[in-house]
Amino acid sequence: MKFLTCIGGGETSTETIRFGLMIAKAFNADVSLLYVQPHFPHAVRQEMKLAREKLSEWQIDLPGVEVLHAAQAILLEEQFLKTTDSGEVVQKHALKAAIRGAHEIHLYGTRGEDVRLRLRDGDIISEVNAEVESAQHDLVILGASQQRRLLHKLIHFVNCSMLIVKNPKQVRYELLICTDGSPASRKAEVFGIRLAQSLGAIVQLLSVARSRNREHAAMEEAERVSKSMAKASVHYTIAVRVGKMVDAVAELAREDTLVVLGTSPVSELRKLLFGSIPTRIIHRINCPILIVQ
Repeated sequence: MKFLTCIGGGETSTETIRFGLMIAKAFNADVSLLYVQPHFPHAVRQEMKLAREKLSEWQIDLPGVEVLHAAQAILLEEQFLKTTDSGEVVQKHALKAAIRGAHEIHLYGTRGEDVRLRLRDGDIISEVNAEVESAQHDLVILGASQQRRLLHKLIHFVNCSMLIVKNPKQVRYELLICTDGSPASRKAEVFGIRLAQSLGAIVQLLSVARSRNREHAAMEEAERVSKSMAKASVHYTIAVRVGKMVDAVAELAREDTLVVLGTSPVSELRKLLFGSIPTRIIHRINCPILIVQ
């Protein structure tokens, strides 16, 4: 699998990287860390591109590369990078320009994973989308400190599953896997069960019925998913609720909970104007949330 973590230059990015590595280790995933520089005015964009390429050739640090170096230091602290006997990081290549539209440092993980530190400049939505499409990432990892409107756009317009790292803790997380029988929630079930297996995590399965006359169907959905969890040797409990998914998740989620749910089925325009179930949940709870696409 391939995971992409979007980073900035602050302390919150440090926590986002550490949490993302916990998930990546569980899957033995290849990891890319992406920093997107602010958009340059059109008049100077080409000149900046040429300047960046020359600076890279001369091995002079570019604007933004200090963020990649700081990220590399965190990877080392987490013992995620392969090193030589003398402690040097093992590189496939040092900083290079024009690799799938970005500057890149290519390293190796301790278990042979590819680890890429990548630098782009431009509009963050466009650049994250370009990164996802060019490398076919399976999961994008974001910090929850993004501006609210920007975070909504990233969730709605980046075509990939997303992990929003909100209020990360050094604790053993329990998964709250949410289902309502929809195709989107079934994808979340599969991803969530695999994650629970990899982390050795306990699962609370939440099955939600919109009305009382659908409560029996919600119980049947819970029973269906529980069979898959039992087959995967995942320890679980079941909660069945009637009402709105947002309210049910807010009732059960704690700070040591990782919520797993599917994407919202409403149109992209409606999501942007009024929000979606995942975005409303993000603002109601104080723990990480994985949105499976």
